[in-house]
Amino acid sequence: MSLPPLSLISEATLKTKEGQEIKARELWAQQPCFLYCIRRPGCVLCRDEAQKLWREQQALTDAGLKVACIVHEWIDREINAFVPEYWAGDIYHDADKAFYKAFGQGELRTASSLALLNPLNPAWGRILAARKNVKDINVNGEASILGGLLVVKAGEGGIAWMHEEKTFGEFPDTQDVIAAAKEALGAAQ
Repeated sequence: MSLPPLSLISEATLKTKEGQEIKARELWAQQPCFLYCIRRPGCVLCRDEAQKLWREQQALTDAGLKVACIVHEWIDREINAFVPEYWAGDIYHDADKAFYKAFGQGELRTASSLALLNPLNPAWGRILAARKNVKDINVNGEASILGGLLVVKAGEGGIAWMHEEKTFGEFPDTQDVIAAAKEALGAAQ
């Protein structure tokens, strides 16, 4: 997997929860940044991953990373249920889906919900495990756009690491994510 060029995301216009618009490059202008690009705030898998990552955000912060979450659609009710219950940090709306396109080297990547009709689909195991940790879920919003995780170096340093979601809820172990982020920035102990 080759890392996408920073140019795919740096000029993206992001909107804060308060409605302020910023350019994405402002997130990593002064320090490296860890970004969780979620598929859907009401999704059981997304909420489970968010709370796992947020519980470990101090390790990322200690490694010198700013930590933020990106969503591709903004439904107030969904964001208000997601923040701060599952993610207590900064959250930004990427209306143009630039971050999501970056995972596909400029093309938006999607998955079909029809795959969930197969009871042997590995996503079902992840869903059942996530349901133990997340009680409040819904199916509001666009669920087919795949997300992932990014570590961006400070300034114009580029994308240091990424994990692209290939199927619903497919993320590496949280400790592996932290280790990969630290290693990508040369901060591994």
